[in-house]
Amino acid sequence: MAQPRRNVVLAFSRPGIVAIMPVRRGVAVPAGQLLAGLNTSRQTLRMRIARLTAESTLKVQAAEAQLRHDQVDLRQTQWAFTQKAATAFELQRAKLKVTIARLSLALAKLKHQNDQLEYSLAQLAIRRRQIRAPFAGIVEIRYTHTGQSVNAFQKVLRLVQITAFKIDVPVPLSVAMKLRLGGPALVKFATGGTATGKIVDIARVADSASGTLLVRVQVANPSDLPAGQQVSVRFSAAEPAGASSRRQVPARATAKVSQASS
Repeated sequence: MAQPRRNVVLAFSRPGIVAIMPVRRGVAVPAGQLLAGLNTSRQTLRMRIARLTAESTLKVQAAEAQLRHDQVDLRQTQWAFTQKAATAFELQRAKLKVTIARLSLALAKLKHQNDQLEYSLAQLAIRRRQIRAPFAGIVEIRYTHTGQSVNAFQKVLRLVQITAFKIDVPVPLSVAMKLRLGGPALVKFATGGTATGKIVDIARVADSASGTLLVRVQVANPSDLPAGQQVSVRFSAAEPAGASSRRQVPARATAKVSQASS
């Protein structure tokens, strides 16, 4: 069976009400395309508040102004002290005010950095309520619709990529041992036509009951053929030394649907 190169069921990681599903079944979408989103009215409001705080530098500016003010006072107090018009206590207090102002400025800058991180977290909270295409593909199934309440990890969409097929073929062990990664494989489709693929994986554990080893073949699908159809696969296995021809070994694929690329 020719399985899609990529085949994934997408879901939200948290419960909510589906607010948008801008894509229809059968539509091709690019990687990163928004496929569905939960209601985010509360999160959007929090993000706007966080943005205002993150973009404001008023507290930093106020702390800088206070530091400049206290530095002026310190210089005046130092001059007054040299003229015996200020006491040592007044001079020490002026110095401490400058030290405190410097610390207040550092705290204001730290708070501003924290506000920017809070804004980033608010943006992340919204993105976590969205489903975007992890790869370019076709929306195969929509399991829900707008306005419906969904649980965390409940199926929402199935996305497939059929630019290439992957085919798992049970091959007799004696033949499989002669195959190599990257080797050719002739694939014949039930809908007609053939294509040459390549071996991308050879299992390390054989099936003792059937005496076979699972070999995965990947083949391009430029004609946009449907996935799921039965195929037959032939490998060119090496003959013993001195042989003048290659032996063609047929095998029918019996792949299971995979939930992710490999």
